[in-house]
Amino acid sequence: MKEKGKKLSKKIIIAIVCAAIIGSVLITFTGLQIAFMVADKIECWHPSYEKVDISPILDKDELTDEDYLTLYKQTGVAKTGIERALKRGILGKSLILEIQEDFFTEHEVKNDLFAPLVCTDFLDKHMRHIYLEDGDIVITTSTHLSSWRMGHAGLVTNASKSNKNVLQASAIGTSSELGSMRDFTDRVNFMIFSPKADKDTKAQVVKYAEENLTGKIYDPTAGVFSNKNTVERTQCAHIVWYAYNKFGIDLDCDGGLVVTPRNLANSPDVELVQVFGLDPDRLWK
Repeated sequence: MKEKGKKLSKKIIIAIVCAAIIGSVLITFTGLQIAFMVADKIECWHPSYEKVDISPILDKDELTDEDYLTLYKQTGVAKTGIERALKRGILGKSLILEIQEDFFTEHEVKNDLFAPLVCTDFLDKHMRHIYLEDGDIVITTSTHLSSWRMGHAGLVTNASKSNKNVLQASAIGTSSELGSMRDFTDRVNFMIFSPKADKDTKAQVVKYAEENLTGKIYDPTAGVFSNKNTVERTQCAHIVWYAYNKFGIDLDCDGGLVVTPRNLANSPDVELVQVFGLDPDRLWK
C-alpha cells in the first residue's frame, strides 16, 4: 500500500509539474499575443498641423535655415535630401511636392503575418522617396516580433538603378541579396540616412558589399552566438554595419553584441535624408 501510495504521489507531482509548465507556456504565449495585437495597431504618422504651399520656397535662389526647417516639417525631407532634389531643377521640385502629398495623406495600414507572432506592417501603395546616393542606409520600424519592433535595414549599393540596388538580409531560411528600394516604400514608415563619410569611402563600402556580402546566411542572433566581426551568418542591420565597419566607420550607437536597425538610426555618424510615416521630431528614438 505504501509503494502504491508513493507511485500515486509521484504521478500527482508529475501531473502538477506538467500542468504548471503548460500553464506557464500558455500564459507567456497569451501575453505575447496581446502585446502583438497592441503592436499591430501601429499607424502611419501624418501631420496634424496645416499643409502649406511650399512652391515659393522651392523657387528661391538661396534657402535659409528657416526655409529648410519648413520644408522638413512639410515633407519629411531634411536639408541633405532637399539639396539633392534642387540640383535636378524642375524635376526635383516636382518630386518634393509629390512627397509632400504622401506625407500629409492618411494611409491605410495592412498587416502581413509571415511567422508566429512576427508581422510586417504595409501601406496601400508605394510612397515616393527622395533621390538616393550610393552608401545611403534605409531603415523601417515596420517588422515586429510580438511587441518588439525589430525593424529592417538595407544598404543602397547602386542609386542609379531602379532595381537590385539595396543590399538586404531579410528572413530566416534566406541569404543576403540585392533587393530594391520598393521593399521599403510600401512599409508603414521608412527613413533614409547618409553616413558621415566622404564619397570615396562610400564607394569602397558599396563595392565591397556588392562583391563580398551577398549569399550570407540570415541569422537573427548574429553577434550573440557568432562573432560580431564575422559575416558568414548575419541579419539586416548587422550586414550594413559590417560593410561600413570594414572601412573604420562604426555605426552601432551602443556597441552591443547585436546591431539593430534602431542602433543604426540613432548613430551619431549618420544624418537624416528623409523620414516618412514617423514623427519627424522623434524619429525612432
